[in-house]
Amino acid sequence: MKFTGFLASLGLAFLMAACSGPPAASTAAPPVAADPVPHPAKPSDESVAIAFGPAESRLSPEANQQLDGAARLYRDARPEVMIISGHTDKTGSEFANLILSARRAEAVKQGLVDRGVPADRLQVVAIGEAEPVPAAVAARTAIITWR
Repeated sequence: MKFTGFLASLGLAFLMAACSGPPAASTAAPPVAADPVPHPAKPSDESVAIAFGPAESRLSPEANQQLDGAARLYRDARPEVMIISGHTDKTGSEFANLILSARRAEAVKQGLVDRGVPADRLQVVAIGEAEPVPAAVAARTAIITWR
């Protein structure tokens, strides 16, 4: 079932309220056919992709290194805003994936705040499985873009 219009707004508001606490591991069933090892995210001039394991919202040591780089980028370039969009693969229900994508994005946001990026310069968007990510990036990501 796809969220549309008003229901999507209510659903997203509920999800963001539910995910406002510290990120925790998802209780969603683990993927059956998914690759269990997250692919390394490939930074570009326009984005940084943080990879997560299946059904996970915890930051790996590699993800923490990438967040160090993203925080340096903020300090050097001073973008107006950094947008963090959480993504998932299509394993599990659409609702569970939307919650997981919000947790991933919030984990990345908190990691950036912990590194000195002002929270008011960060926007979090839960995408779930609805919007495909670039082919070079794994679906289980939180992507940081800036302007």
